[in-house]
Amino acid sequence: MAAQPEPRSILDLVESARSIRELIQSDPHRPIFHFVAPEGYAFPFDPNGAIYWKGKYHLGFIYQKRPTKDFTFDSGHVWGHAVSTDLLHWTLYPDMLNFTEGDREKGIFSGGAFLSKEGTPHLIYHGFGTGANLLACAADDDLKLWTKLTTPALKEDSPPNESFSVFDPCAWYDRASDYYYQISGGMKPGLFKSRDLREWEYLGNAVSGENRMRYEFEDVACPAFFPVGDKWMLLFISHTLGAQYYVGDFADDRFTPERHGRMTWPGGSFFSIEHLTDARGRNIVWGWITQHNKPAHLPDYGWSGIMSLPRVVSLDDTGVVRIDPPEEIETIRLQETRERDLVLQPDTETTLRTRGRSLELKIEIAGGKSTTPFGIKVFASPDGREQTVIRYEPAQQQVVVDFVKSSVAAPVSVPAFLFGKEVQPGFHPDTDPAHRAFVERVSAQRAPLQLADGESLILDVFLDRCVIEVFANGRQAVTQLVYPELESSTQIKVFSGNQPVAVRNIQSWMLAETNAY
Repeated sequence: MAAQPEPRSILDLVESARSIRELIQSDPHRPIFHFVAPEGYAFPFDPNGAIYWKGKYHLGFIYQKRPTKDFTFDSGHVWGHAVSTDLLHWTLYPDMLNFTEGDREKGIFSGGAFLSKEGTPHLIYHGFGTGANLLACAADDDLKLWTKLTTPALKEDSPPNESFSVFDPCAWYDRASDYYYQISGGMKPGLFKSRDLREWEYLGNAVSGENRMRYEFEDVACPAFFPVGDKWMLLFISHTLGAQYYVGDFADDRFTPERHGRMTWPGGSFFSIEHLTDARGRNIVWGWITQHNKPAHLPDYGWSGIMSLPRVVSLDDTGVVRIDPPEEIETIRLQETRERDLVLQPDTETTLRTRGRSLELKIEIAGGKSTTPFGIKVFASPDGREQTVIRYEPAQQQVVVDFVKSSVAAPVSVPAFLFGKEVQPGFHPDTDPAHRAFVERVSAQRAPLQLADGESLILDVFLDRCVIEVFANGRQAVTQLVYPELESSTQIKVFSGNQPVAVRNIQSWMLAETNAY
């Protein structure tokens, strides 16, 4: 029997746990209905290993056994494990993947989950320090225990290694062909297939065709590949510009993209994307909301790590990608406020009755023939010193989150690249004018959104202390992190452009706290 710790040691741990919890919960910017790191610093906080299994949503998340405030390769990356029945309230399970003395890997990097031919949940991940993608399988029906397989899913010395990268992988089993498939991410993402999860045949680049539809300096990391409608979608990130996707056809062991879209734009915060399909056939995704732009002058409350709200990704009848919040969000709505329809004259604004820092706002704004921006202001102070502007720019056909005055320490600006210009090897923006704009600092995130003639701007906006998630017309979603500092910055305002606008269907709800840990 293992020796039990001294009683005083247990009491010290309890006291320390209480102290850190009190410190964390005193943070006015810590979200209350987004899933956040249970304790301490989590950087990175990649979602991983998501799977729907026997009525429960399982979500892995990277955290560090030896936490530091900044990323290091040797801080002991492992996968935590959270479980939910409603996508919003989470129970913490034992770590999904960890490593101990004697394990070949020295850290658990990103990967995904899939069902084997026999219907057993499996995990595929990149083992730091091994140069290999590795596998584990479920050892119990609750998915609390996982057994690592001895045979790697892919090794760096697998020929032809000059043609592909061995990095963040995803895998799936195709019943029609009786093959397993794997995408291994990186600057040279490779597509593979296998009969037995042991021997893998290289099929070529994971993204076929000459038209990359992304910048040359962007890698394909944290991939997730799945059918959506009658097409296939490849979700992935680049380490410079964040989350994005391809939609196309998968046939004859080739994925041929037809369209490309982004989920993060310069200045944004949406990163490291993960996917699962649930029992209803919904494709649900999460992203890590990076806190790379937190002002240095704010107090350190001893934590980092925020997950986005789950998003439901689908194709509409015309093949356009839809991105919607899950309907489960209705279960945490409190204190509904409805307001009368408004008509704003040109270049005016009005303050809504609803206010707060953690709420949902649904609103429709008919811009008429406006040629200048119109929209809303959130986290706004009465005197206008602090505000974040969510506007539609008709001339540019963009929905914009402008955070230049999001903090009283304005003007606020952040790097256009998520993690700076040095992330991608061989990328030299100082000598490459075509890419130089991406290393500038920006104060607004701009996402394309083309409104049809007569189409209103329909916003579903989630505010959670520092998080802003904007769902626009079901066709676009923008995530931004801001840090309002004034206690009075709780107002929401609506403003017009150079023509009258009709503001309709104004609904808002306070949202219940779901973080019980």
